[in-house]
Amino acid sequence: MTTDIQGNLYVTSGVSLHKFTADGDKRWNYSNPSYGDLSQVDAGIASKILLFYRESSNILLLNSELAPIGNPLNLLDKSMMTVSLAAMGNPDRIVLYDDANQELTITDLNLNVLSRTQLTFPGEFHPTAMQVVPEHRIALLDTLRGICLFDFYGTFDRTIPIPGIMAMQLMKNQILYLKDRTLYQYTLPTETTPLDLQPLNTGMPDMKTFHIRHHFLYYIDNQNVVWKSKI
Repeated sequence: MTTDIQGNLYVTSGVSLHKFTADGDKRWNYSNPSYGDLSQVDAGIASKILLFYRESSNILLLNSELAPIGNPLNLLDKSMMTVSLAAMGNPDRIVLYDDANQELTITDLNLNVLSRTQLTFPGEFHPTAMQVVPEHRIALLDTLRGICLFDFYGTFDRTIPIPGIMAMQLMKNQILYLKDRTLYQYTLPTETTPLDLQPLNTGMPDMKTFHIRHHFLYYIDNQNVVWKSKI
């Protein structure tokens, strides 16, 4: 589940993607069973919605009406055999994470490599989620290590060592994350600003994943029901 800058909501179900308006009206669907189940959806750039199918190693870009933009991008054709996460970096860039090789790669829209960073974290590192603030910051979530931050070019910045995070939302200067059924707001410290970590009192113990946009909280509970609440 995610939202775009207009507040539209995107929900996945197996091979299908459903788009709803901010008022909850269902507008468009997209489904292509030949690619397998949807692994990841990034609507950070509403005109180029990225769909990642890890099972078939395909990336597909959709327009705002969920119509395909060009042909699918097959990672295997570029010898990228073990990509586990994908997101849009900006309208012309795609960010990829290769779990087997611990590589963070930035490509153009034809999967031509523009930069590649080899990560050298000690011990186990297996991110389960990646988010990007276009042209600003990249975040990788590892449930044991915490959240690892990089600049837009893939250079490592810092680790936020909070294990046990279930889901996160990356913003320009803040990170929202879900841990122990509580939603927290983490303001990134600077040289002049101390660490600011605040729980958000949502009162929703069954939250499994979430997204916040325009002062509204969208979340999915343990029964896979989508909820919307003003915050």
